[in-house]
Amino acid sequence: MKTNTIKTPRIAKSAFLAATITLGFTACRTAEIPVKDELKTQATAYPVKDRQGFQIGQVLTFGEYHTSKVNRGWTRSYSIPFVAQFSGAREKMSYQQFGPAGRTAHVAVVSRFRETELSPLRDYFSISIKNRNVFAGGIELNGSKENWEFVVNNVDGWGNSLKNNTLGFIRSKVDHLQIDIVGIRELEGASKMMTMMDVYGYEFQLDGKVIGAVSTVNNGKVWIKDNIHPELKLVLASVSSGLMLRNNMMEARDELTLNR
Repeated sequence: MKTNTIKTPRIAKSAFLAATITLGFTACRTAEIPVKDELKTQATAYPVKDRQGFQIGQVLTFGEYHTSKVNRGWTRSYSIPFVAQFSGAREKMSYQQFGPAGRTAHVAVVSRFRETELSPLRDYFSISIKNRNVFAGGIELNGSKENWEFVVNNVDGWGNSLKNNTLGFIRSKVDHLQIDIVGIRELEGASKMMTMMDVYGYEFQLDGKVIGAVSTVNNGKVWIKDNIHPELKLVLASVSSGLMLRNNMMEARDELTLNR
């Protein structure tokens, strides 16, 4: 089997440094990720509501898109084949993603995998995975034969490498279309050397062209290119919601340590 290699460095605890940088930066202005010119001129930017606050009964909203109440821990059965194989992961979420014209999708996401699940996960996506800092999920579009799966390796950053290794993709199960996901390790107006260790958002690329992005800074923000197919827009909205709803693995580990 041919393997798409996504190299991941040893995890480095850079969250404290990143938090210090962000706090100093945001004391003067609101932190924003840089987006490509084509998104500034050919995409709709959606501010996000209700990302912060209580997780119980949480509903995420951005423009014409919103989720159902988010089920953390899969409080009801789920039939998406991919996620059913990794039900032992410590973080699990499911929700419906609603879009314009009544379009809906069922979404289930998993992260914080067990060590025993890394090898099956590596084989399933044909990628190189070195640690549990991985985020993945499945999407079922209502009224469509097309289903999608996605994975992001090294999703929280954590590295001392100059190379961006927060990489992944969204792929369709039927026509095998693939959208690449690339981590954004910059903030507007901040030195790249000071922000390069952590991830502040993600860019979506189709055939080398940017078609969307999501910021996970503060309340969050989503950009979706105007001229792509409505179903593709719903897929990007579904993955963006998951990336904004998930818990940072480093933060979750620190919180667990504090609560012991």
